[in-house]
Amino acid sequence: MIKDIINKLTLEEKTKVLTYYELLDTVENKSCGIPKTVMADGPHGVRPLRGTPEHIKGGSTAFPTASALSATWNTELAYKTGQGIAKDCQEQGVDVILGPGVNIKRTPLCGRNFEYFSEDPCLAGEMGAAYINGVQSKGVGTCIKHFALNNQETARTSINVEVDERTLREIYLKPFEIAVKKSNPKSIMAAYNRVLGAYCTENKMLFDILRKEWDYKGAIISDWGAVHDSVSAISKGLNLQMPNNPKITEELKKGIDEGRISEEQIDTALSKLLEFIISLKESDKQTEEFDRKKQHQYAYDVASEAITLLKNKNNILPITKEKYKKVFVLGSAAKKPNIMGGGSSIVHTKDEMIDSPLEEIRRLAGDDIEVIYDDSYSVPDRANLGATTLNARKIIPQCSDNDLILCFVTTENAETEGLDRYSLHFENYIDEIIRFYSLKCKNVAVIMQTGTAYVPYRWDKKVGAVVQMWLLGEAGGKAIADVLFGKVNPSGKLSETFPKKIRTDMENIGLQSSIRYSEGYEVGYRYYDRHPDEVWYPFGHGLSYTDFEYSDIKAQIKDGLLSVGFKIRNTGNMPGKETAQIYIGKEISIFSRPVKELKAFEKVGLMPDEEKNILISIPVSDLACYSTAHGKWVVEDGRYRIYAGSSSADIRLMCDIEVDNKK
Repeated sequence: MIKDIINKLTLEEKTKVLTYYELLDTVENKSCGIPKTVMADGPHGVRPLRGTPEHIKGGSTAFPTASALSATWNTELAYKTGQGIAKDCQEQGVDVILGPGVNIKRTPLCGRNFEYFSEDPCLAGEMGAAYINGVQSKGVGTCIKHFALNNQETARTSINVEVDERTLREIYLKPFEIAVKKSNPKSIMAAYNRVLGAYCTENKMLFDILRKEWDYKGAIISDWGAVHDSVSAISKGLNLQMPNNPKITEELKKGIDEGRISEEQIDTALSKLLEFIISLKESDKQTEEFDRKKQHQYAYDVASEAITLLKNKNNILPITKEKYKKVFVLGSAAKKPNIMGGGSSIVHTKDEMIDSPLEEIRRLAGDDIEVIYDDSYSVPDRANLGATTLNARKIIPQCSDNDLILCFVTTENAETEGLDRYSLHFENYIDEIIRFYSLKCKNVAVIMQTGTAYVPYRWDKKVGAVVQMWLLGEAGGKAIADVLFGKVNPSGKLSETFPKKIRTDMENIGLQSSIRYSEGYEVGYRYYDRHPDEVWYPFGHGLSYTDFEYSDIKAQIKDGLLSVGFKIRNTGNMPGKETAQIYIGKEISIFSRPVKELKAFEKVGLMPDEEKNILISIPVSDLACYSTAHGKWVVEDGRYRIYAGSSSADIRLMCDIEVDNKK
């Protein structure tokens, strides 16, 4: 069928199909049987360039951002999120959502980190694969991005990344590999930047890994305006250039005349693109009646599991009428929450669909607890700091040891596509006012509405509780209130390290034309495991209102699978969920290795005093390192150490296992 269509097309018609027609639509050619494909920006909701149809009351559903979704450590929720987004796509006539983003969080300064899952390739890949499977189960396509090493926004259209091959494959390509092999995304987006000198849109090395090693069958699409040479890009393996390139016919014809590209190569590129387009039209559309309220509930389900309790000194949370008579809610983010980052991922949802944390707190407090709101410290104006402090002095005399202060903090326009952050800190006025309250009041909880790591300035040890709320989308207001009042037991875990400071041992984001990833595989906890003094909260950390006990770890290898079994018991008096994390290390090795690496995880719900047996299977092939000497993945013989823990720094159980490739 594809070959028949191509044979009907003139060279000019072929070339025009290889670029967008308008907005995010592909070219339609009815006479030759080529349907139009409609795409929309994502990945946290549908952002069609034509705008959300008027018949959808409430606008597009704003789901929690990827950094929040990954904090759930729940692949089932990632799958359901994908299904929810697919339903929005179907209602709006969208065939493909441009997402998810699985780039590694090399540095917390990347302005787009809210849009990415993790610093760890296993977590990023597994969550990405589940999201993709969820979307595509409904007959809607995905476009995994940004392939590859798009780890900064500064100079993103020109920066050249210098990286050794082992680090490239084990860290930065691994999440894409996992997602491609476990979910087969319909398309993949080539990034703006260069890798080892070649732009990602014309990078033969990257395309060969994708096509020849991973056997990827989908379409390769450029990021918006990322193609610098259409002839080079299409001859190397790109299938679709966006946005519309009105000169593509002229450029490709000239390329043929100069011998830089052949019509056969154009046909090959077109064949992959047509397979992509036609497969979307022929896919089984799993449709059901669209219910905007159910979509909101989907968003809430994710938000309530994403919220991460970082600190809870003396159990000042949850809020109960027995503990507190008054709750002071401070900060405009409590009234109008920051629900998403900026750039192409902005979702146009209606205000009436956005839950207000303040209103939800008042609802749960009822007549038993007085709620007092003040937003004066939220004004980012240094000149007003004195007035803000004076206002704080008015509040403090009203606050007794039987009261609680909730400080909602966020950032304005700091997390967005196109810009990187310059600091890990909040604005000075925020840090100072939190410190001021914490010095005067016994019970202060800070709720951080951010999409990535921020660090305190002189207030962490003073406050009683710290809650990472993330950017939770439209249903985050109810979710945070339910967690604060104990209606929901927090179960989020950090999907990235929250460091105390910016690393100085690696080349950081700047205006340079090239950046060298000299730190190698020492990204995130792989570095901080050897530098724990630089960590505020570790990768995988997240507290609960209950406690969990691990016991009886055992491991065995059979038929190429490493099976790890152990028990988890809820030793507290409240139902809760725990994410067990399995790390593996090898102390004696021919390779330089980190202390340990995440290889699997499982989230489990437990009633008080309930115990469950956990059994996790890991392919022995996942223990491999990439050998640049041999040009392949190698699983070493010998002893490996298995770590089962509640975080990368909270290891509860350990055991050893022997690997013998001869058996």
